[in-house]
Amino acid sequence: MRTKTGPGAPEAEADTDAAAGAEDESTADADGEASSGAEGADGEASSGAEGADGEESSPRTARPEAAGPARPSPRQRLAPLLRELPAALIALVVSICFGLSYGVNYGVSNQTAYMLGALRLLDPSVLAKDWYATGSANYHPAFSYVGWLLLAIDRGGAAVGWGLVVTAALGAMCVYWLAVELLKQRRLALATFLLVMAIAFVTRTDSVAVSYIFDFTLQPSTLGSLFLLAALPPLVAGRTLLSGVFLGLSGLFHANYLVLGIGTFGLTQLLLGWRDGWKDLARRIAMQVGPSIAVFLLLSPLILRSVRSPDAAFAQEILFNIRAPHHYVPTTFKGGFFPVAAWQMLGLGAGGWLLRGREGRGRRLGAAVLAMAILIWTGTLLTTWVQIPRVAQLFVWRFAPFLDLLMQLLACAASASIAVRPSLFRRIPAAGLTLVLGGFVALAMLDKEGDLARPLLLVLAPGAAGALVGAAASLLERRRVHLAPAREFLLRFGAYVIVAYAAFACLRSGVPKVRGYQERSNVIKGMRGPEADMYAWIRANTSKDAVFLTPPQLGGFRLLGERAIVVDWKSSAYVPSELVEWYRRLEDVSGRKGFRRSDDLSDGYADLDAARLGPLQKKYKLDYVVVARGRQRDLPGKVVYQNSRFVILDLAG
Repeated sequence: MRTKTGPGAPEAEADTDAAAGAEDESTADADGEASSGAEGADGEASSGAEGADGEESSPRTARPEAAGPARPSPRQRLAPLLRELPAALIALVVSICFGLSYGVNYGVSNQTAYMLGALRLLDPSVLAKDWYATGSANYHPAFSYVGWLLLAIDRGGAAVGWGLVVTAALGAMCVYWLAVELLKQRRLALATFLLVMAIAFVTRTDSVAVSYIFDFTLQPSTLGSLFLLAALPPLVAGRTLLSGVFLGLSGLFHANYLVLGIGTFGLTQLLLGWRDGWKDLARRIAMQVGPSIAVFLLLSPLILRSVRSPDAAFAQEILFNIRAPHHYVPTTFKGGFFPVAAWQMLGLGAGGWLLRGREGRGRRLGAAVLAMAILIWTGTLLTTWVQIPRVAQLFVWRFAPFLDLLMQLLACAASASIAVRPSLFRRIPAAGLTLVLGGFVALAMLDKEGDLARPLLLVLAPGAAGALVGAAASLLERRRVHLAPAREFLLRFGAYVIVAYAAFACLRSGVPKVRGYQERSNVIKGMRGPEADMYAWIRANTSKDAVFLTPPQLGGFRLLGERAIVVDWKSSAYVPSELVEWYRRLEDVSGRKGFRRSDDLSDGYADLDAARLGPLQKKYKLDYVVVARGRQRDLPGKVVYQNSRFVILDLAG
C-alpha cells in the first residue's frame, strides 16, 4: 500500500500495523521463530531471485555454483515438524479431553430422527411401513452413509458414540490450527488455544436460539460444524480453494450450513476487496464458494421441495409457533442475544488490533468476522423489527456460536500476546478497554450457571498482568533504570510461562467436565430402564413389518425399537406438505384438533379409548398399541408385554 509523503501527511494505519505485526512475529516468539515470505492475495509466497542491482539474474551471468539450491536432507525437512510436534501433541490431548467431555451416547435427542436413514441403509427391511422413515424427504443423505458405516461397525451404536468424541476432538484441533495460522508462533498459538478451551469447556459452545457447535450426540450439524471450523484456518492463510473445499463438505452434511456458508464466505471475499482487479476477486469467489455451489446443485431437488408448496403458510405456522419457536421465534430467546453481543464487545475490544496487518492474515479473519456479524444481526433485524418468515427459516443463528468462538479466540490471543510482550497493550485504545470491561461484566452477569466468570478472569489475567508490567517498565525507564536484561528474559522465556499458565487455566475448567464423562455416556453405562427393556422385547418378539401406535413423546421408538409407528413429536418433517401431514397425524393420535403445545399431545393420548382406537387402527393398519401402565383398561387387544411403565397390546389378539 502506498502512503502519502511530505509534511503533514497522515500515517497509513494499515502499513503501520503491518510493519508492527511483522516486528511482533520476528521478535515476540520465545523460541526464535520468525515468519518468512509475504503472502500474496491467494496466500502464495512470491518467487523469483533478484540480483544485487534489483534485476532478475539471467542464466548467462549466474555463477555455476549458484545455479540452484542444494536439496535439504531428510533431517532438515523433519526439523520444522519436530519443533511443532510437542505443541501439537499437547493440543491433541486437550482436544481429545474436550471430545470426551460430551460423553459417549447413542439413540437419544436428535439422533432418534437423524439416524433412521442409516438404519435403513443397514437393514432395508426395518421401518419399511413407517411414513416418516420412507415417505418424507431425507435432508441429510451424506450423514446417512456415515451413520451406516458406524452402525455396520457396531449395531449397538458404540461407534456412533465414539464418533462424536473423534469429531469434537478434530474440531478443537481446527481451533488450534486457526491460532497457528493467525499468530505464526507455535507457543503463543498453543497458549491461545488452551485459553480458548478453558472457555469452551464451560460454555459447551452453546449460543443463542439453542445453537451450538458441538452437542452430546453425533448428528449432521456435528459434521457440518467440523468442516466449517476446518474452513477457517486456510481462509486466514490465504489458501482459498482448500477453505472452499472444507466449506463445501460442511454444506454437504447440513443444508443450513450450505446456504449460510455460501452467503457468509462469499461476502467475506467481497469484503476483502479487489485491489488486484475484478478477475482476482472473481477467482477467489469461485474457489471459495464453487464447491458449495456444486453441493447445492446436488441437493437442489431436496431444497426446492421445501420452497415451493401450497402448504407453505400453514407449514411455517406449525414450524415457527408450534414445533420449534425455540429456534425460529426471536421473542422466545431474546435474552440469548445479549451474550452474543457481549462476546463481540470482549473480543473486538481486546483483540481488534489482531485483525490488521500480520501479512494479510488478520485482515482475512477480520473479513470473516464482519461477514458473520452482518449475517447474524441482519437476520435478527429481519425477524424482529421486520418479520420475514423466509429469513427466520434460514436460521441465521446457526453461525452465532462460531462468531462467539472467534471472539473468544481474539480475546485469548490478545491476552497471551500482551503477557509475552507488554508493549502490545498500547494497541488497545481507550474505547477498546471500555468494550472489554463492558463485555466481561455483561457475560458474568448473564451467566445463569454462574461458572463463566472464573475462566474469564483466568483468560484475561495474563493480558492484565502484561499491561501492569509494561506500565511499571515505562515508569522505571523514565527513572533511567536499565531493563534490557528483564526484557530479554521475558522475550526468551515468556512464552513458556504463558503456556504453563494457560495449561493451568484449561485444566481448571476441563477436569470437572471430563472426570464424569462415563456417567454421561449411555454407551458405556448401557441403556437401562423400562423404555430400553421394552425396545429389547419388541425387537426380539415382533415382526419387522409391524406397525405400532405409541405415545407422541416416545421419540426413540423407531431407532431403538426398530419398528414403524404412526407419528411422534420429535421427528418432524421440513417439506411443507410433509410437515402438515405430521401435524395431522398428531391430531389423530392425540384426539386434539388444532393443538398448540406438546403437552396437549400427552394429555390427549392418555385419554385414548376404544372409540378412538378403532378408527385409528383402520386408518393406519395398526398391529400393536403402546400405552402407559394402567391405561390399558377398556382398550381392545391382548396384553403381550408390560413393565413398570408401559403396556403393549396386540390388536390382533
